[in-house]
Amino acid sequence: MRKLLLLGAVSSGLVIPAQAASIKLDEDTFSTLDLTLRITAQKLGKPRSDVKDYTDFAIRRATINMAGQVNKYVKFEFEGDFSPNTTNRTVHQASSASLNDGVITLDLADEFKIRAGKYRIPFARGNLTSSRNYIIPTGIRWGAGDGQTGYKAPSWNPFAPATLAGDRDAGISFWGNIADGMFQYRLGVFDGKFDHTDANLGSKDNLAYGIRLEFNPVMLGYKADKGWGKADSYLGRQNVFNIGVAYWAQKWDDNKGNSGTAKAFAVDALWEQKIGDLVPNLQVGYIGQSSLPSTLGAGTKPKTNAYYAQGQLLYDQMVGIGKPALALRYEYSEYKQFKDLTAKGKVNRTSVFLNYYVKGWNAQMSLGVDFVTPNGALKQYNSGKGKNFTDYTVALQTIF
Repeated sequence: MRKLLLLGAVSSGLVIPAQAASIKLDEDTFSTLDLTLRITAQKLGKPRSDVKDYTDFAIRRATINMAGQVNKYVKFEFEGDFSPNTTNRTVHQASSASLNDGVITLDLADEFKIRAGKYRIPFARGNLTSSRNYIIPTGIRWGAGDGQTGYKAPSWNPFAPATLAGDRDAGISFWGNIADGMFQYRLGVFDGKFDHTDANLGSKDNLAYGIRLEFNPVMLGYKADKGWGKADSYLGRQNVFNIGVAYWAQKWDDNKGNSGTAKAFAVDALWEQKIGDLVPNLQVGYIGQSSLPSTLGAGTKPKTNAYYAQGQLLYDQMVGIGKPALALRYEYSEYKQFKDLTAKGKVNRTSVFLNYYVKGWNAQMSLGVDFVTPNGALKQYNSGKGKNFTDYTVALQTIF
């Protein structure tokens, strides 16, 4: 029964932990349920000369996930987030609650599915990966103006296009796997950030459009990466080689005679293969955005570029109570023609983490460091007070 439940949940698009609790009404009606917790202790460096360094404890993730099906054609996903608000490191907030994902899928065939609700957009691989499947627990864009480190940068994420909620948006998608997963397509229409709810940039009814195409060379013995959700690593359980390209676009209008179509392009690849007792993993990607709203750049049309490379070397044997791994990430992001930015703004970030998988993603410990280096233009953007800084992190994760 457990195998049936997990197959059903995975086909609906989630990466499901092995010990998810299950509810079964009959052969066609069932669901899984799990709780994810990630707790961190961090020594945060000084990103500006006018702020302090801090030692903080935080609950970075506290989510409840459900996935299942009413019958073999109608499936669902839900993720409720109860993580405290930890985006501002000078404030400790007791609690918050939000809906991350609410999805209904009409699964007509492996080649054709209809997905509706609020969920991760079909763009870069990183946007499709849950934070509970990160090999670098501090995630993407750490220190590049996301508020978690207190550093100020232009209010635009170079690693993701503008959406309603970070990597997620409300909309409908048509997607499927061709030739047993050798090819995957995703086509979606979403509200986007500029759909008649933003008085400055989107008072008109402008929808966002997204497309992602993937190739899995299954003829070489690799397993197709067929689900909607992705992972940074499959921890040696399957060999994967996945290449994806994506495009996102939405028109904006500032109600002052300026308008345009913000565009984003992404290309990425992941390779992982077990070789004896070792599991090397490598992921690379590029995200470029152009024709961004002119109000962000004093009459210009700002642009961003982001590059990243990350990898992990897992020793797939028990050492003590778990399996050790070394993970590395390098990312570079730049901002061009943004308002109040006198020159091209650049941020380099290098991360080194030791991961210890007691039971895969379900019981994981991490210890690591992030080195963040903004260039002179971004230091001046912070009233001349910006600094290079280093953050140290200990993270614990459980999923049940």
